[in-house]
Amino acid sequence: MKQGLAWEEGIAKGAAVAAWRLPHGEEAFLLQDFSGGTIVEEGWKLADLAAGFLAAPFIGLPYFLHADTVTSFSLQTAENFKPFVNPVENPAKKTEFMSWVSEAIAAIKRGPLQKVVLSRTDEQNLPADFNVMAALEELGAAYPNAFVCALFIPALGGIWMCATPEILVEQNAAGIFRTISLAGTQSGVDADGFVISPSQARWSQKEIEEQAFVSRYIIDCFKKIRLREYTEIGPKTISTGNLLHLKTEYLVDTKAMDFPQLPGLMLGLLHPTSAVCGTPKQEAIDFISKTESHDRALYSGYLGPVNLGDATHLFVNLRSVAIRGNKAVFYAGCGITEDSVPEKEWHETQMKCQTLQRVLMQ
Repeated sequence: MKQGLAWEEGIAKGAAVAAWRLPHGEEAFLLQDFSGGTIVEEGWKLADLAAGFLAAPFIGLPYFLHADTVTSFSLQTAENFKPFVNPVENPAKKTEFMSWVSEAIAAIKRGPLQKVVLSRTDEQNLPADFNVMAALEELGAAYPNAFVCALFIPALGGIWMCATPEILVEQNAAGIFRTISLAGTQSGVDADGFVISPSQARWSQKEIEEQAFVSRYIIDCFKKIRLREYTEIGPKTISTGNLLHLKTEYLVDTKAMDFPQLPGLMLGLLHPTSAVCGTPKQEAIDFISKTESHDRALYSGYLGPVNLGDATHLFVNLRSVAIRGNKAVFYAGCGITEDSVPEKEWHETQMKCQTLQRVLMQ
């Protein structure tokens, strides 16, 4: 692959490199920043950035990759039919994670915490023949409606990959702004490994409530900037390969409203969203910081191209993996409410880890 050579040569020269394909995209892109990427300064504004790529951690300032070169290439788009295999359980991690969930449920019952999103990791050795660009192509084939990405920033010392369905902030060349609330998760395949249609999904009160928290959070952000003219679509069930989710979409015509600064304002208000953090935000962040035993780093942050072709596409970094040498650290999380059941929440993280494992580990 020509793009594979460019990826490897860029890394060898100390460049920061990002390769991605937008949901349902017909082509993919590879961007190189020969400076290695930089952390933006406090007070930065989205509209002031040059064309490039942003990658932000869960907490902290983002890295910006300047578009020194951008090339396009094709990714396979046909559905990938690799089987859905059951992941191996790690008893120690299961016990630890379920104890976190129990602690969260108790904290929610005491208040004021209403929801908290807890994450965990799963470490595995990659196959000897693992290739980043080949894996990206397989992710694109397996998840056509996801943002698939491979990212290398020298300062981070590893490669990040994701296949995420969750838009954080998006604005196209026509000035249409979009964000979504995405929460509630169930298996997208039945016991025999066959795909379940979204129309067959049945949602529990816990899952409906979890998604409603995220939707209310977005609407509260609109209220803070006195935005009343928006279109709300949903909630509806969507399929992301091996998972089903509840999704509500919010659209704003920024040109009609003469509101070009909306994407930047909403980015500052939304991140980290209640879909990756919880409600209320600060109480959730505090609980996560004292409970989780790992550094989320870029997991549950955001990433994507900005100001390229008069468009910006930033996605929440979910279904993600950090790769260092032949080691892969998979990240997954789930929203905890008063009605959560620890065993079910563990199973949800198993399904989410499988999103990348079924492609990268075979």
